Amino acid sequence: MISNAIKELYLKLEELDLQSLNISDHTKDYLIKYKNNYSYFISAYSQLLQKAIKKINNPVSESIFVDYGGGCGILSLLAKLTGFKIVIYNDLYEKSVIDAEIISKAINIPVDYYICGDAEEFINQIDRLNIHPDLICSFDVLEHIYNLESWIRTIAKIQKFSLLFMTGANSKNPVIINRLKRLQKRSEYKGCEKNIRYHDTHLNTSCLKQREIIIRNKFPELKNTELEFLSGKSRGLREDDIEKMVNDYIIKGETKYMIDHPTNTCDPYTGSWTEKLIDLEKLRTFIENNNLLVDITGSFYCYSNNKILNIIKFSLNQLIKISGQKSLFFSPTITLEIQK
Repeated sequence: MISNAIKELYLKLEELDLQSLNISDHTKDYLIKYKNNYSYFISAYSQLLQKAIKKINNPVSESIFVDYGGGCGILSLLAKLTGFKIVIYNDLYEKSVIDAEIISKAINIPVDYYICGDAEEFINQIDRLNIHPDLICSFDVLEHIYNLESWIRTIAKIQKFSLLFMTGANSKNPVIINRLKRLQKRSEYKGCEKNIRYHDTHLNTSCLKQREIIIRNKFPELKNTELEFLSGKSRGLREDDIEKMVNDYIIKGETKYMIDHPTNTCDPYTGSWTEKLIDLEKLRTFIENNNLLVDITGSFYCYSNNKILNIIKFSLNQLIKISGQKSLFFSPTITLEIQK
């Protein structure tokens, strides 16, 4: 089912004229990236779907699939072609939802529902529709969620579900860790990447500079030394929490907030992390303490047209086979699996 869906989606995307679509440049850029690296992304999606289908008790044709944080909607389209009874697309940002629906119509793969909003709004909407999802899946969303523990508590309000979130931000793979640290430092000190998430523009200054601007505008009475200290100290906080931290500092003369990983940083306006490195042991303990079943697994490397690179990937995949997917040291991604 997955293999046939992959082939059909590939043909439809190949025929798609991006320039004729009334979608954002940000989404066009993503679609171009998907089309140019189709074998990589589809291999990753395929591994995610294979894991997901094993989690459901009913046949695919009787199951409800949620693409959470769906972006341009590729996973929704693939799930629909795989044969899920109902597919629900969700994203926090209205522009992404609009773009995903336009793409769906353009290639004639009808997704059943489009929901715009955060986890709380998503749950309200599926309750209103009286829909009970079997699977909640996503690709490269986990590492961007601002308050992951709060998010899990909210999602856990759903009566029964299987959740599988795949991310390339594998905090157990030393090669990936080093790459992401460099990316985080660039966002923190030099400038952020293009960002559809904030008023359709992007931050052309660093996260550190943006936090300084936020604090300076809200607390003009602060001394320059205090401003510098608080701008650095508030790393990893969203605008509302920055304000709380500074207010607490003004009252108590100190702040106890400390970021959980020294290089992690986030967009101070949206809270979207720059490929957050997550403490997986701490996360596992939190999930289990909330009476949920949890597993964290790895994946295999996706092959490309680069023959030399494929030889390296093949060797790494053999190591993964030997060590098992529970060992994350060599894995290119991790999949967080939560069941209720």
